Formats: sequence, C-alpha cells, structure tokens
Amino acid sequence: MILNRATLPLNKTETFNEDIDFSSQSFDENHVKRIEKCSVKVDATEYGDVLRVQLSGEAEVVASCSYTLEDVPMKVKFHDDFYFSSEQDNSQDCYFEPGVNIDLDPHILALILAEVPHNITKSGAKLPESGNGYRVLSEEDFLEEKKHKKNSAFDILGSIEFDEN
Repeated sequence: MILNRATLPLNKTETFNEDIDFSSQSFDENHVKRIEKCSVKVDATEYGDVLRVQLSGEAEVVASCSYTLEDVPMKVKFHDDFYFSSEQDNSQDCYFEPGVNIDLDPHILALILAEVPHNITKSGAKLPESGNGYRVLSEEDFLEEKKHKKNSAFDILGSIEFDEN
C-alpha cells in the first residue's frame, strides 16, 4: 500500500481500506510460512511537515508448529501509529521519507510478524521422543549434563600455572 502525500488534504484525516497481497513475500519457514490474507484500515493525516498514519487490520497467517513443523493457521490483529517526515531530523519518533510516496507494506508486514508467537504448538502435537542419532532433553536435564561435561581440548588450561610477575 503506497500513500501519496501530495494528494492528502492538510489537517484532515483520510481513511483507506485495502487488502494487501503478501503472496510473493518469502518468509522464514520456522516461524511464518505465508500470509494468506491481509486487510488493512489506514487513517492518514497530513500536517504539512509530518504525516500521521494509524494502521489497523487483521491477517490470516500460516505458521509452523514448533514440534511437528506442520502448518498452523491463525488470525492476528495489529494496530500502530507511524509518523513520517520529509525533513531529516534527529527525532526517533518520525521515519524520514524524502519523497511524496510512502510504502506502508514493510511496516504492515513487521506488525503482522510481531503478533505471531515464535513457539506455536498445533493442537494435539506432542514433543518428539528420542530416536536414532538424537536425544530430546528437558532444559533441566540439558543444563545438568552440560555442568558435568568436560571438553578435553580445554582440560589442559586448568593445569597451566601462570607467573604473576
């Protein structure tokens, strides 16, 4: 979704509703696999030197189950306010956009990805058991085993005496 600041009236809020297609976007297969549908409502107010954009919407996302890597469909809702300025200042509140066209797609995508949890478990999925060539440990077992494990490559360091002079 691209907003053209030159077409927005001053000090008046304009509302836009749009469906955004993220089908050509590549994703991390271990988190979000794809975004099936995304609907966005944008309230944009141009103040001359600053453009305020209020984004809200919802998306249908397909994520990966942490245990089985199977598809897990989910709906996420998002909302945030953004400020864009054509003048470069040191303000952290405004994004610097020198042109009149502002692409909101990266901001919308970031909001969607922020709403999707990283550890999703599909209903009925169970943690895999140990198998041939691998073991599944609880965090407590892993930390206990790590405490008692020695690395022979570094064992010699314990026997070296250092001269304090």
